[in-house]
Amino acid sequence: MSDTILEIKDLTVQFKSGKEYVQPVRGINFELKKGEILGVVGESGSGKSVTSLAIMGLLPDKTSEIVNGEVSFRGKDLTKLKEKEYRKIRGNDISMIFQEPMTSLNPVFTIGEQLSEPLRQHRKMSKNEIQSKIVSMLKQVGIPRAEQIINEYPHQLSGGMRQRVMISLALLCQPKLMIADEPTTALDVTIQAQILRLMKEIKNNHDMSLLFITHDLGVVAEMCDRVVVMYAGEIVELAEVNEMFDNPLHPYTKGLINSLPSKNTRKKRLYSIDGQVPKPNTVNKGCIFASRCPMSFAKCFEKTPPSFKKGDHMSKCWLQETAEGGRV
Repeated sequence: MSDTILEIKDLTVQFKSGKEYVQPVRGINFELKKGEILGVVGESGSGKSVTSLAIMGLLPDKTSEIVNGEVSFRGKDLTKLKEKEYRKIRGNDISMIFQEPMTSLNPVFTIGEQLSEPLRQHRKMSKNEIQSKIVSMLKQVGIPRAEQIINEYPHQLSGGMRQRVMISLALLCQPKLMIADEPTTALDVTIQAQILRLMKEIKNNHDMSLLFITHDLGVVAEMCDRVVVMYAGEIVELAEVNEMFDNPLHPYTKGLINSLPSKNTRKKRLYSIDGQVPKPNTVNKGCIFASRCPMSFAKCFEKTPPSFKKGDHMSKCWLQETAEGGRV
């Protein structure tokens, strides 16, 4: 049996914007192994969150659709499931920690009511067992006075506390796959370290796979086994985490790493990548990064680069054409 728990094949997502259609995610491919932590990095607007919503089946019905590709979870293509079938998987086998804790919790229900929902749907447990499970999970994520918190409403908690509630909500049913979209954004550095350590412990204890979406390359280096680098809706590089930091192949990845502050060197100004991420559908030919790339040449603006692969290291850049390795 394959040890791949999630496989994305040629996934393209389309949104309707007025009378036009845009594709914020185009033709992406990656897989996630059992027990693995796969990081997804890139600037805002690169398609990271749209990819996660496509996996969860939470794309807006009337304004978006998956126009091509597969999202295969444990051998089953999720894009072909009806909503009723998806609900049996969502929150049970696959869960997600959303980016915005302020808006992800329902303001009119208590914390306890919202945390009990996945257990009522997916587990046969008594009311007392559900409450005991909820209190135990809240304590695990570092929430004090958990017995009182379950009777309070989201507006009574700080942003960091709400984010920890979201993390406990995602972990309640001990899913096989958890998607974390910027899970520590609202937390201070000390609590962030605690939460990351907790997520890693739970992942190891339950052999859970984790798709970790973040802007923070420091977190990627600490948490992840492999890394997907996204830019303008496409995957431009995929590699084992140490390989990516030691030997980045794509100019965009190199720019991200160079923009990190160094504790060993004092600099007057941090490095930054010139320009901005292009809007979807505005680059019709050539490399999507060419206009911002300091190493671009004529071919970059004329032909779209294929995926070049060297071992398990993939890069979508014409500079790799003459390097050792080959096209995927």
